[in-house]
Amino acid sequence: MKIIISEQLRIEAMNYATISRKFTANRHDFHEGGLDAKQRKMFEGKLGEKAIKQFFIDNNIKFEEDKTSHEDADFYDFLVWDLEMKELKVDVKTRTKDFHTRTLEMVEQMKNKPKDIYFSVRLYDTTSYTVDILGFATKQDFLKINRIQNQGYLDNYVLFDNELKNANLLLPKLKKNE
Repeated sequence: MKIIISEQLRIEAMNYATISRKFTANRHDFHEGGLDAKQRKMFEGKLGEKAIKQFFIDNNIKFEEDKTSHEDADFYDFLVWDLEMKELKVDVKTRTKDFHTRTLEMVEQMKNKPKDIYFSVRLYDTTSYTVDILGFATKQDFLKINRIQNQGYLDNYVLFDNELKNANLLLPKLKKNE
């Protein structure tokens, strides 16, 4: 499912990436170094998040976007609520390369800052602002499959694309705006 990110949401993503670049963690940074690279990777990740925000808006889903300071690590990207009004934490995983074919969540993150729903999205470039929502998985999906891989970068739970669920399947289970 393709989402085109609106200009307003693109500006939000760029503003966040600009102010947060010197605070972006080095701990997980396996990309080339430097503040410009950190800003670019943050912008790409934020564009993925903005695509999910657009998805929620387009489908009238009640949500709250993370408001954590750019100086601190967040605990979620969004909060949504199920039909019984149970709060669900959402995380967005943004891919930027054709060879990115898995959805990863660090084992440490799953233990210390678990989310309920993980969206996997593919950003094709930062000029077309087109994002493909590949699907979603729940924490339980990761734990049930229990596939852990370490390719030189900490232990990660791994799901492949065919193990993700269509994002539209989630919509009837979420609270709508009133």
